[in-house]
Amino acid sequence: MSELFQSERHFKVWAYSVSHCRLLLRATKEGGLPSRIDLYFSGVDRMLLRPHYQGIRVAVADPLEVEEYHRRFGEIPPRYTLFTLEPDLAGFVVAGIMQSHEDEGGFQDPSFFGRFD
Repeated sequence: MSELFQSERHFKVWAYSVSHCRLLLRATKEGGLPSRIDLYFSGVDRMLLRPHYQGIRVAVADPLEVEEYHRRFGEIPPRYTLFTLEPDLAGFVVAGIMQSHEDEGGFQDPSFFGRFD
């Protein structure tokens, strides 16, 4: 398992674009925090998410997790990656890429990764 991102902050499912298969999870500046953090997934093929996460860890699935995914959910398309959000595949995103960005943007300011409307 290769960890890509980890934070103890509160993340919410912020936006999803069906037409462009993009997903945005966001930790806002609530509680006096000086920054927001966006987690961006592009080329989303499948996902299993909770509406919010108190702390999050995004990792590229290890071979055993990929095998379990295949058993439970089917094949992962070529050039896609299984990103785990929780143990035992309780939360995951199958997507082309995952990126993170931290900035001082406001609650409703567009993401560094573009608009989702």
